[in-house]
Amino acid sequence: MKKAIFALLFLTLLGMIGAQAQTVSEPIEILEKGIFKKKVYKKCEIEMEPTQLIKLFQNDPAMKDYVKPIAGNYLISKLLSATAVVLVSYPLLNSLSDDHDPNWNLAYIAAGCAVASIPFQKWFEKNADEAVAYYNSGYQARTDYQPTLNVQIGNHGLGLAFKF
Repeated sequence: MKKAIFALLFLTLLGMIGAQAQTVSEPIEILEKGIFKKKVYKKCEIEMEPTQLIKLFQNDPAMKDYVKPIAGNYLISKLLSATAVVLVSYPLLNSLSDDHDPNWNLAYIAAGCAVASIPFQKWFEKNADEAVAYYNSGYQARTDYQPTLNVQIGNHGLGLAFKF
């Protein structure tokens, strides 16, 4: 009888330890890979794309303040990059055919879109780094926080936000 009670107590304690181990979240690592030092987010030894990082934070109610700037900056960056690719490919393909004189103004606009996407990518990385630091700290606000001036998308369009 004592062995059965001891075994039951041991299994209960073992189950509590296992349940406690599942509630602790795995931290997200920020790594730089490649020649151009592209930032990669890694959780549980799995490299995450930015869309996966956004979905991870979107499903977490404690991260709702971080999702909107991250998703907005990422979306604008990718839209501008895709627009640049489309606009530059049209005159290039037209230049290959002898029938048409290509409209190189589209290529110039494409270069402007590509350059305009760079700040949004940097703002995405900065906001994602802040969100990852908040997530890794167990939802504790940083004590060494400094005020920043951010570009954000609001109800009335693009604007500046001073964050203290």
